[in-house]
Amino acid sequence: MIRYGKKFPDNVSDASVELYCYRYHNPNNAAMLPKHEHFINAIKLLWPERYDDGTPGYIWSQWSYVRAKAWCDHNYQTWWGPAASGKSTDAAIFALTHWLSAPTKTTIIVCSTSMTDLKQRIWREIVRLWSLLKAMDVTVPGVKKEMPPTITYEPQIGEAINTVNALFGIPIPRGTAEDAVKSALGKHNEYVCLIVDEMQLMHPAVEEGFDNVSAGNREAKFLGMGNPVSRLDSLGKASTPKIGWDSITTENESWETKKGMCFFFDGLKSPGVEDPERYFFLLTQKQIDQMIKDPGPDSPRFWTQRRGFCPPEGLTQTVMSETFVNQYGLKDSIHWIEKPKPIGGIDPAFSSGGDKAVFVLGLYGKAANRLTCLLCKDPINIPLELSANETMTDKLAGSIIKIMVTNAMCPSDITLDTTGAQSMLADVIDQKWLKMCDENSALKPGRCNRLSFGGKPSDLPFTTTDPTPCKDKFDRKVSELWYMARIFGMSDQLKGLSEQAVQEFCTRLTTDRGTKIVLEPKKDMKERTGGLSPDTGDATVCLVDHFRKVCGITPEQNLSEIRRKKINRVVHSMLDDVDNAYPDENSLYTVDAF
Repeated sequence: MIRYGKKFPDNVSDASVELYCYRYHNPNNAAMLPKHEHFINAIKLLWPERYDDGTPGYIWSQWSYVRAKAWCDHNYQTWWGPAASGKSTDAAIFALTHWLSAPTKTTIIVCSTSMTDLKQRIWREIVRLWSLLKAMDVTVPGVKKEMPPTITYEPQIGEAINTVNALFGIPIPRGTAEDAVKSALGKHNEYVCLIVDEMQLMHPAVEEGFDNVSAGNREAKFLGMGNPVSRLDSLGKASTPKIGWDSITTENESWETKKGMCFFFDGLKSPGVEDPERYFFLLTQKQIDQMIKDPGPDSPRFWTQRRGFCPPEGLTQTVMSETFVNQYGLKDSIHWIEKPKPIGGIDPAFSSGGDKAVFVLGLYGKAANRLTCLLCKDPINIPLELSANETMTDKLAGSIIKIMVTNAMCPSDITLDTTGAQSMLADVIDQKWLKMCDENSALKPGRCNRLSFGGKPSDLPFTTTDPTPCKDKFDRKVSELWYMARIFGMSDQLKGLSEQAVQEFCTRLTTDRGTKIVLEPKKDMKERTGGLSPDTGDATVCLVDHFRKVCGITPEQNLSEIRRKKINRVVHSMLDDVDNAYPDENSLYTVDAF
């Protein structure tokens, strides 16, 4: 028989014809429909709204049609939407249809933040839809395996499963090591698709994992989706407008990103608002009204869960904001007028609820703005590995000492959090270093600077112009430490913050308790954000505290806007005369230079 200008066997099903036309679509064939129409037709034939025996199938909404066309038109896309917006179900049916169009040469990888979330959300829908076809006696390929969650084309032989032509469900908790994330996603095939559910809670390495598997394929598709929380998390970064965040508002239903497109499904325009009986599974006006009453239409929760849009800055009180970081250039580099000295801040993390040990190297000295400044280098994540020959503490101490030696530092040049059992790490570093000094007279003796996050705020003055003791400004030591990073940033004395540090500073909440500033506890932050642990921020504030306490630098808080502009003019004039300024630290003072 001839369909859409192509010859098919007489016994082929209508659904198979539509799947073929979707997969091998030829835009130059005038007899063919647009690609997304073949895709939609295939889904409607495989999963009608109701089967002949009354079994419910799949109900299309206005949002479904938009998503189906977007799926076919763009190989890289993100979806923003509120809770109960059908994102997971639509992604599941699209993924399964995509796989069925060429099951012998297609790999689908579906990720979520945990095995539980995976099986309760998108993977559950994939299995339900695949099983529904089986129940309706539709000839459909695939063998399902519970653990690991897999639907593979080839029959299973013993415990072995096909590792390519299949749909895979992969949990990736936020604390997963970056290399492990990339390894889990490292599957290559002719057609490859990666779908990331709850991307706002996902490890940022998932996007890099896609860049790896997408190389050398005929087609690679990416879909990231979730309830947007921040422009700095994984979903926010993948959805960054090509011409900047100022170019979009809630009126935009889509926008071009650096790699593809983002599609926004506003909860206030949910099909369930207009027809709650038909679209009972989508957000309704009743659910919207309930959250308008509590916690209110201006709450971050309402924006995330009911609008499906990033909450505007100012709705939450965080240590920093993205606007603050950009305004004061906290990610900028520094031009030096003297050779800077290396110092370090460490968050061991392993005994205080953290996910990883982090070392942040810093350089401090006189900068072109005539202030003593601190430049943070990229954080060094130290693997916490058990060994049969040495304890985790000994292994971690050895890694830290190696970093110190590489950068011509001694223990007195670093500050680390010694809350609880972490004090043992500082002792081990001191002991190992003392032994090394006995064996090598060229090494400089020293002792680690210890810092207890759980202690009381210091008696140090708040700033040069506000001598109020910090103990009168903050409820506890950790609040002082994190807020002082903000103050040094406002003083143009802190630069080079990493992307990870910025995300943590812009995520961790602060509140006012009477006259004192209170920092959100780490445990509360992790629960609120789905596992984001402020380890890099903790290491950074250890570095800032070393700069402040050990190096004796107090924030210069008398920088008026007039003085700031004058300093900038002086800096630019100095940089015009290269003999009067040290080059950018990236061209002269690198980690390997010490």
